[in-house]
Amino acid sequence: MFTDRSARGIADRLGDLIHSGEIAQGLRLPTVRALAAALHVGPTTIASAWAQLRQRGLIHSDRRRGSFVRGPGALAGRRFASLPPSPPVRLDLSTAYPDPALLPDLSGPMAVAVAGAHWRTYPDDTVDVHLAAVLHATWPFEAEDFTVTSGAQDAVHRVAGVVLQPHDRVLVEEFAAASLLDIVEDHRAQAVPVRCDDEGPLPEALKAALATRPGMLLLQTRMASPYGHALSRRRARALTPLLAGHDIVIVEQDIVHELAPTPDVSLGEFLPEQTLLVRSWNKSHGPHLRVGALAGIGRVVSRVRARQKATGGWPSVLTQRALAQMLTDPRTRETIRRAGATYHHRRQQMVQALREHGLTPTGVAGLSVWVPVRDAATAIRSLAADGIGIASGAPFSVHGDGRSHVRIATTLRHDEHRRIARVLADAHR
Repeated sequence: MFTDRSARGIADRLGDLIHSGEIAQGLRLPTVRALAAALHVGPTTIASAWAQLRQRGLIHSDRRRGSFVRGPGALAGRRFASLPPSPPVRLDLSTAYPDPALLPDLSGPMAVAVAGAHWRTYPDDTVDVHLAAVLHATWPFEAEDFTVTSGAQDAVHRVAGVVLQPHDRVLVEEFAAASLLDIVEDHRAQAVPVRCDDEGPLPEALKAALATRPGMLLLQTRMASPYGHALSRRRARALTPLLAGHDIVIVEQDIVHELAPTPDVSLGEFLPEQTLLVRSWNKSHGPHLRVGALAGIGRVVSRVRARQKATGGWPSVLTQRALAQMLTDPRTRETIRRAGATYHHRRQQMVQALREHGLTPTGVAGLSVWVPVRDAATAIRSLAADGIGIASGAPFSVHGDGRSHVRIATTLRHDEHRRIARVLADAHR
């Protein structure tokens, strides 16, 4: 039953049995010592496996009563909910919110949208024709079908509802957005991590993960992943033959593309019949522009759109038209260009300070920095005591291994880079 008796191996096997229903929800699990004796391993191995299962939301423990199976999907949105609220600090770098000073003005485009739309009647279509024209002209590959959603997460959630079945496996980056991992778990699917470097998923790691026969690959191509990688065209070419032989839906999330300093690369250029691309603009153009674009595989997009029409779940045509106006307005485009350069410079400032103190931040671009730190909890507490908030890496890891990492948002202007780097360096010794 347990071919791999490491903590990870035991947790993975028990996780499979819970997801398949072979271990029922509510079942009381053996004690740590009893299972350790049965498997001929140390109690610390079982305790570590239990901790991993708790991190995945599959079991819960009570000191008096023991450990019980919670079951898959029982904690909808648990990772995102586990992110701490904004702490009472003078500088909150725990979440990569856009800098308000770098956002373009929304009032003018919204006024143009209202003046040009028949807003007293229901729209003939859920997709504004002006926005559709702009996006079709800039999409990186020929998509079979297209729709809009209420943001990028809404798009991924709707695709998962169409594509995934309970117990399906979904390939994700080793460190991914907490909200995306929540979507996988909320659909009772199992996330399978794939190691990445600065150019994206490693071919050998993807090949091994494909052996699990996944139904979906969920990939943040650039800027948005905690790691900070950016899918390169060279890497996309290397991944293409590995994916081409599999019946798998590729879902790419490229939600900060307007601010990205790296080239626009999509697996859809090579595998359009297998790829869905999701884009949004709330980070670059404003948090109230909750519009997501989903385009690619026709059979999937058409089912998403049919469900949207049944539930009325699409963004306002006024918001869509305002976005179309902003995407074509020269002044807005210049504002976005300057914002992208500013964000890139701020990230480089943080990266340079960390490297000067002997740390190794990962990635090449993004709105945050991902830093391996031996004692992340101490670093977070020390900085909080000094009035600076940063985030633990735990919610961004499939198996909770992110506890030895921190994520530092780099969107805000400040002069605390060396102070932060010094505290992290002390925690890394």
